[in-house]
Amino acid sequence: MNRVVLSLTFSLLLASVCAFAQRDLGTITGTITDPQGAGVPRAKVTIVEDATGLSYTVQTTDTGEFVRPLLKPGTYSITVEAAGFRKAEQKGIIVTAGDRIGVNLGLQVGDLNQTVEVQAVAPLLQTESAAQGANINMHAVTQLPLGGQRTFTFLARMSPGVLPAEQGARDAQGGGFSANGVRSTGENNFLLNGVDNNVNVIDFINQTSFVIGPSVEAIGELRILTNGYNAEYGRAAGGVLDATLKSGTNQVHGVLFENLQNTNLDANRWENNFSKLPRPPVKQNQFGGAAGGPIIKNKLFIFGDYQGTRIKTAGGVVQNLGFGGLYTIPTPAMIGGDFSGILGSAIGTEPSGQSILQNQAFDPTTTKCLSACGTSSAVYTRLPFAGNKIPKTMLDPAAVKIASLYPNPNQPIVLNDYPQQDYAVLTPGTLTTDQGDGRVDYRIDDKDSIFGSISWSDTSKTNTAPFQGALDGANFYGASEIDLGRNAQLSYTRIWNASLISETRIGYSRLVTARTQGNADTDEFKAIGIGGYDPTTTLNGGLPQFGMGRYSQIGANDWLPTKEFSNVWDFIQNVSITKGSHALKFGGEYRPIKFPFFQVPYPHGEMNFSRNETAFPSNASDVGGKNKSFSADTGDEFASFILGSLNGGQISTTNFISSTRQAWAFYAQDDWKLTRKITLQLGVRYELWSPIGEQFGRQSNFNYDTLTLEIPKGRNQDAALPPNFNTPYTFGGITYPALFPSVKVARGTVDQYLIPWDRYDIGPRVGIAWNIREKTVVRAAFGIFYGGEEQQGGNPNRGESAPFNESPQLNRPTGVNGFDANPFFANGQPIGGVSVGFPVNVFTTQPVSSLQFRSVSQDFRNPMVQKWSLVVQQQLPGQMALELGYQGNHSSHQLLQPDFNAFRNFATTSSINSADLRPVKELGSISGTATFGYGNYDAMTAKLEKRLSHNVQFISSYTWGHALANSGTTLSGSSGFGYKDNRNISASYGSAAWDIRHNFTTGFVYDVPFGRGKSYAANINRALDFVVGGWQANGILTFHTGQPFTLRSSGCQGVWANCFPDVVPGKDPNAAPQGGRRPDQWFDISNVAAPAALTQGNIGLQTNYGPPTRSVDFSLAKNFRFTERWSLQFRGEAFNIANTPQFNLPDNNRQNANFGRITSTQAGSERHMQFALRLLF
Repeated sequence: MNRVVLSLTFSLLLASVCAFAQRDLGTITGTITDPQGAGVPRAKVTIVEDATGLSYTVQTTDTGEFVRPLLKPGTYSITVEAAGFRKAEQKGIIVTAGDRIGVNLGLQVGDLNQTVEVQAVAPLLQTESAAQGANINMHAVTQLPLGGQRTFTFLARMSPGVLPAEQGARDAQGGGFSANGVRSTGENNFLLNGVDNNVNVIDFINQTSFVIGPSVEAIGELRILTNGYNAEYGRAAGGVLDATLKSGTNQVHGVLFENLQNTNLDANRWENNFSKLPRPPVKQNQFGGAAGGPIIKNKLFIFGDYQGTRIKTAGGVVQNLGFGGLYTIPTPAMIGGDFSGILGSAIGTEPSGQSILQNQAFDPTTTKCLSACGTSSAVYTRLPFAGNKIPKTMLDPAAVKIASLYPNPNQPIVLNDYPQQDYAVLTPGTLTTDQGDGRVDYRIDDKDSIFGSISWSDTSKTNTAPFQGALDGANFYGASEIDLGRNAQLSYTRIWNASLISETRIGYSRLVTARTQGNADTDEFKAIGIGGYDPTTTLNGGLPQFGMGRYSQIGANDWLPTKEFSNVWDFIQNVSITKGSHALKFGGEYRPIKFPFFQVPYPHGEMNFSRNETAFPSNASDVGGKNKSFSADTGDEFASFILGSLNGGQISTTNFISSTRQAWAFYAQDDWKLTRKITLQLGVRYELWSPIGEQFGRQSNFNYDTLTLEIPKGRNQDAALPPNFNTPYTFGGITYPALFPSVKVARGTVDQYLIPWDRYDIGPRVGIAWNIREKTVVRAAFGIFYGGEEQQGGNPNRGESAPFNESPQLNRPTGVNGFDANPFFANGQPIGGVSVGFPVNVFTTQPVSSLQFRSVSQDFRNPMVQKWSLVVQQQLPGQMALELGYQGNHSSHQLLQPDFNAFRNFATTSSINSADLRPVKELGSISGTATFGYGNYDAMTAKLEKRLSHNVQFISSYTWGHALANSGTTLSGSSGFGYKDNRNISASYGSAAWDIRHNFTTGFVYDVPFGRGKSYAANINRALDFVVGGWQANGILTFHTGQPFTLRSSGCQGVWANCFPDVVPGKDPNAAPQGGRRPDQWFDISNVAAPAALTQGNIGLQTNYGPPTRSVDFSLAKNFRFTERWSLQFRGEAFNIANTPQFNLPDNNRQNANFGRITSTQAGSERHMQFALRLLF
């Protein structure tokens, strides 16, 4: 039955003609009446855009109603002509993107040659639509003080229900937001001129959810929709943010601008002041211009803009640009093999009776089994290096060459407490962005018009590594980065007759984003002398990542390089039909999406070193040692490195994954003017997404239900697996056990998408706008929305699964003692492993110690959100409107990434292997993708808006709400949500990571009414007006409560998904300490205790809330008008003018020394000052 209904719905929608209608355009609708209030039929209504002179003509229906859709945002005039009546004209009608503007005119009996003119007042009440959100006009967009790089998305927070993304979200610094309780990352829809502008790369390494972030000088209007929007909108279940580019007019208008920030104008970071450190340097310069005008008046118009941004900084002032910190490096003596300076006191004796000293290094080549050899009870011994000095003849040549690149420590060294942070450095970073837009509008004739636009943005970030040359040492976010965005559109509109209009659009967006390590183009394996398998390719140069425990890592970081693409074609067809009191819209959209990427965990390999290889080979307890065991109190990680004695390692194949997806959408919408006071909006939308495919079939899925590795049919279906995949394999005299003896391999049994399609995403939309009194409107809406394009990240992508992108771990296989040499390195010898390198045949005949699968659920469903709203809007004096509302939703099928083979929680005081608690022991962890997350949201919202009058305009929004969920988002700070029970996700239901209980924002623009032409001193002379006139004040106020976090602990007895503290009976874990909250103790840490014996702790998830945000951004501007056409604005801006610290979350681990303390602030949140010049013409 379901299939029949689905097929019928699909056929009806397809037959309706295709469209994803006029998302960036507006509609004027209204009723023309005679003096008795009856509708005037067949009246001629002429609508003219003031700026361009473009006109449109429609005719009223038999009941006097008219509708004209597909109007660009702007100011319009309407003229109505009907036999027997005077001509009526109304001016100053403001059309906004996506809105239905109601204009009702009453005609007077008389001669048609007589005209009655009415000056329109922009309607304050939204009487024709149930949609919730906000419109930010061009004046506010350009005048409001936007910090950072003036990113337009931050203005979305002016709308009620729009909250900042959770701390740690990939797009938080780029203005990411949560709309009415829906997940922030990947669940909002970004449009440019109504066409797709969304990033479809796998994990937002570009740190924004949009491809093109146009300059605020290029934006004509910004529209935010959060609830109640009709069937025209889809793709995501959260908010819609549509930026409309300016277009040319009959007059040439433009602006040149320059914005400047530097260190001398800024405050220092709170943590720097606390540590008595100087302000990190920063210099930011943003400049450019925009202009538009006619090529042929009333017919052909052009607009273009350019913006350049240049930043130089260090020390973390700008997110992920320029770093600084303390690092742990070896001393020059250690680099030469001399570890005598770190020897401590005796902590025991070895079998021959010699004393064992703290930090004593032992020779791994002398490892000897004394008894019970070959068993878990084996007893070993080693000889110490004389004087704790390693003979130079034993040092690994490649390791020595690498170690010679270390700088000298520049911080005080306490040798008996080594290693320690002994090297401090500020690493500079630079950012260069060049971007621009171009738009052409052409009215071919009265029936045909076209417009086209192209936008581009090129950003380059250069970060300097903490160590010079091949030593590198930068983390993933400290890499250099490029972000290259493109968006192009072409639209054709045809007026078939007064009641039928169609629009065809083609759009294309592309993003290339990449991060690269230092020495990306250099074969450091060859230069240093690392033998074996050399993974160096284009951009995959540099050293392996060397992990050395207590020492800072060196070499090129894992996951680098990473390169991601987003290529989206957008084919759109619009049809609008006016029939009586019905404004019908039908449409569809097709978007083929390709998002290939290169992102593997260990592209140039990882080599890990521990104390174990140079420690005394015993896990027995010592006497007086710092760590209470011989293996943990002797040896040194750097000593192991300089010998080339590896504990383990891993390396990945370096294949591109050509991920692809297809998206279709079809909808029907009827905006029915049921009565003159009631508009009913009825719609339905059908969306169809393919699962993620791989263009060449280079991905696989582990079907956990059948324990089968499914490889899609095609030219790559016979890709090889490791030789010990299913059966034991002997290599180099060692028999490696079968990794997965129970796993079946099915080649060519599935297609490139691996799993069935979700074909049932039908979303009804219902809304009503009831103008119950002249100045009161009630609006209500319900709809079902789907989010089929939420990013899943690179690691769980099925292209990362065997046999296509393998990351074999080269750890000691089962049966090899932890004190014996790792057979994967140095040909089984205990030293020299760095020079010998990775096995040449690591991806062919070499057996491996482990391999991980990726798995997607066979019953995968696209995320769904049911949303509802009820709002009352009241017009107030002074061009103000107050809106009070309730917003709610229920989300289901939310994306999460569980371990499909999760171990069960098990309380015990005995040692136990967690693998024994997994349903299928041999599999280990299975990185899964599923959709059984869910959540709820309820909120009260308020909005007070004042349109520009008496020199002031503002919008104030307040939200009081609560978001709950059983999981975090996949690509944010909550991705490691920390379940209570990995096999019972529902037990983790609680406050969502993006929950903010109270949020208040205000944006205002105030022209001081003093000077020539103003309310006061209107007739002063020009010289005096040049000084005292033309002042303007603007601001954005942001106040919101903190976001939730979970308290953690350690010491739980047994095997648990996570360990948590206990709540002291009768106490609140989030209670403020005595004396109030402060950075050195944000909550009362005495209210939680160590977990009780044989439990994981009884505290819930997300019980505590972090610090609030209180910020005021303010600007004071002076406008100098030289002529009617030329003026200059000088502006001083202060972001966070009071320098209120915007703290990060406190330390949440009970075992940490800083538990409950806040030690840092959000990057760039300290006060910044900016001066700006704008020349307008």
